[in-house]
Amino acid sequence: MKSASCPWPTTAATWINWRKLSPSSWTESMLRRIRGTRPLQIGVIALLVTCVAQVFYWVVEEAAHTGEVRDTMAAEYASGLPVAELLLGFGVAPAEVAALMPHLDILGGAPEVAREDLASLTSARVRRLNRYGAEGTFFLVALLASMGIVAQALRQRAELLRRQENFIAAVSHEFKSPLASIKLAAETLLIREPDAYSTRRMADRMVNDVDRLEIMVSNTLDASRITEGRLVLDPAPIELSHAIDAVLGLGACRAHIQGVEVTSSVAPGFFAYCDSRALEIVIRNLVSNAVKSVTQAGGGKVRVHAEREGRGVRIDVIDDGVGFHQREAKKLFEKFYRPGDELRRRTKGSGLGLFIVLRFVEESGGRISANSPGEGGGAVFSVWLPGAEGEAA
Repeated sequence: MKSASCPWPTTAATWINWRKLSPSSWTESMLRRIRGTRPLQIGVIALLVTCVAQVFYWVVEEAAHTGEVRDTMAAEYASGLPVAELLLGFGVAPAEVAALMPHLDILGGAPEVAREDLASLTSARVRRLNRYGAEGTFFLVALLASMGIVAQALRQRAELLRRQENFIAAVSHEFKSPLASIKLAAETLLIREPDAYSTRRMADRMVNDVDRLEIMVSNTLDASRITEGRLVLDPAPIELSHAIDAVLGLGACRAHIQGVEVTSSVAPGFFAYCDSRALEIVIRNLVSNAVKSVTQAGGGKVRVHAEREGRGVRIDVIDDGVGFHQREAKKLFEKFYRPGDELRRRTKGSGLGLFIVLRFVEESGGRISANSPGEGGGAVFSVWLPGAEGEAA
């Protein structure tokens, strides 16, 4: 097992009082955007209430109208009763009277409105009401479905805005910290002339901070290329042991400063068929994510392990960090997603690292999973990549 170590100890960075980034500006901006949608929300609710009331009004009005039509027709049928009685009184045969007035029945020598015709009027009224009810119900269902789609779109927009605001705040912080450290080291070199050891130590810290800035910029540019569909990979056989050790060596000092021990147990001879830069970014982001999680937990270990699995290789990044709820596993790979609220969050990051990892792994023909027993239980990120035989190019 290999352990990444740092050649110099940490130094105090409290000489400079760098004002913390206030979240008030982006919070107020987000609140203004949310308030801006309130008139639309009120309008949608008012439209829904109006449409429901309109449908009920149509049904009630149609019920009254069809009732009036039925009563009018029944009265018209009954208006022939006096004439039928008069004809029967003059001795006209009942069959002739029934032929002259088809809506009347002559029963026992007394005329009455035919029951079949009255039932037909009632049946026609019921059919019309049922049709109006069905059309009104369909209208309301279609309206509710449309409003549901609009509401879902608004929720997604609000969530995207929240993530974008969080991203801006996170990026500001991620840039501020290394810049403050670089400024501190530069001012120290200007104020006094330290010995060779201190000069080398500060130079190493400045290089480390510049690397951190470079990673942040690289992630931002990679996310942009992925979103715009400009991601181009050049796969080739890559020897995992050498590639993983190279990535871990670059971040060893920063992990050591944060109280995190990073180790690897990757046997030589495991080859993955993928783009070398994509593999570097995947390992770097996964390890960086694990180091941040362990740092928040107060220290611990990050272990990188690889082994053959089927016709490919599986790389596991295991940490003793804060963990997460398993229901958040898929969300972790969404763009800008960071668990919790930016005002109360203590973890660092922009919400782009795991999104980039997922896309690079998928574009390489692999897959990735995230598992955790829960908060405080650490996490395991497993990457499966196609295997390759032979020596690394």
